Amino acid sequence: TSISGGFDDVTSASDLANILSIGKLPTKTEIVEEAIVGPTLGADTVNAGFWSFALGFLLIILWMLGYYGGAGVISVIALTINLLLIMGSLASFGTVLTLAGIAGIVLTIGMAVDANVIIYERIREELRLGVEWKEACMKGFGNSYSSLIDANITTVIVGIVLYNFGLGPIKGFATVLIIGVISSVFTAVLISRVLFERQI
Repeated sequence: TSISGGFDDVTSASDLANILSIGKLPTKTEIVEEAIVGPTLGADTVNAGFWSFALGFLLIILWMLGYYGGAGVISVIALTINLLLIMGSLASFGTVLTLAGIAGIVLTIGMAVDANVIIYERIREELRLGVEWKEACMKGFGNSYSSLIDANITTVIVGIVLYNFGLGPIKGFATVLIIGVISSVFTAVLISRVLFERQI
């Protein structure tokens, strides 16, 4: 059924309510199907989310180590610190980790790896030009800041919009996304650079 109209005042809404109550027909409810949803469904969903996160994280680690070697080890360390920062921030805010939150963490890990890839490819470009390793690292980090900040600021803006206009799971996803983006920029720019300078 559908009720439509312009109910600008209390009188018109009251008239409609009276008409509906007068015209009601006696009928009984017949249960065709009944299902009880227990806590196991929630546990199964969280389990599936955790395994997807663990598998994604493992594949990213293997790919970074295989493709970048020693630099991949640095990115894995930065990625692990990033993950710990996200979990710590969520715990300090008292945020409940839902399936949407796990999805936000998985997306954040992908974005953190993307930041590392941008930096590493810049370093490779400098090395191809014959620049010395130490200078290539400095230039690689320096030249990648603009694209990193640009991409992540737009993501944070989207996260803020989602948080303000979203409900329930969307708000949780947006919270994790905002925290994750800030954390991933911090680890990619600062932690990775410190580790690289120690290697040099």
